[in-house]
Amino acid sequence: MQTFGVEMVAQPEINHSTERTFMTSDSQFSITRAISTLSAAKQVAAKWVSSEISLAQMQSQLDAVTGNSTTTPPVVGQVEIASQAQRNHDGALGDWRAGLKELHQRSVQALNMAKTKFRNDPASLAVLSSLHAAGGSPDKILSEALAWESAWGQLAPTWSPTTTNTLAAFKLLRKQCAEDLQTAYTDADSANREAAGTLEQMCESLEDTNVSWYADATRIFPAGTPEGDMIRSSIPTTYTPPADKTATATSTAQSAPKTP
Repeated sequence: MQTFGVEMVAQPEINHSTERTFMTSDSQFSITRAISTLSAAKQVAAKWVSSEISLAQMQSQLDAVTGNSTTTPPVVGQVEIASQAQRNHDGALGDWRAGLKELHQRSVQALNMAKTKFRNDPASLAVLSSLHAAGGSPDKILSEALAWESAWGQLAPTWSPTTTNTLAAFKLLRKQCAEDLQTAYTDADSANREAAGTLEQMCESLEDTNVSWYADATRIFPAGTPEGDMIRSSIPTTYTPPADKTATATSTAQSAPKTP
């Protein structure tokens, strides 16, 4: 008497090792610092304005990153663009994962029941014994589903393990997972990376403005003057990661000039 192993249902495993959130901590720090820098620049504008960048240009550069709902028309910042791209990415990923999970469950159900149904048919069993529904990665789920679909069509195209898990329904779901859902996720992933990369570049440019303005301002207004002390106390120049992540690490953003 032969025994038949039962294939177990596993969750689809999609590698995210190269993915990232839409905004890094360095970018967030640059935005926070830019807001403080612009505020300080406005306070000393009556006595000094940078020859490299005007207040209006500083505001425009910051608005392009953070957005500004008070202007007409409102400015949609790159932060919101990147955030929306991240949400689209997460939604497409969720849809693809759900489709793969359903496909894998249908494969496990149909293949195991077929092995039981044809347990006394040596020819059919020889075909089925080489098939598996172990799952894991999307490629493995899809390749296993395709192999089973082919065998299903040859051995018993009119048979179905349940009224809903038919060969036609299985083919439609596999095609959707392999084409529509995967393409939607790939497109959303590319858009997410592009939006996040653009945001990072814009924040690097923002930080360059922060550093250059601070360097000139602290030379124009020495320590001990009202303006100099205000600038030094109100504009952050170092970023300290949260204590629960890195308790002792402190990184200096873009090598900000030390306070004279």
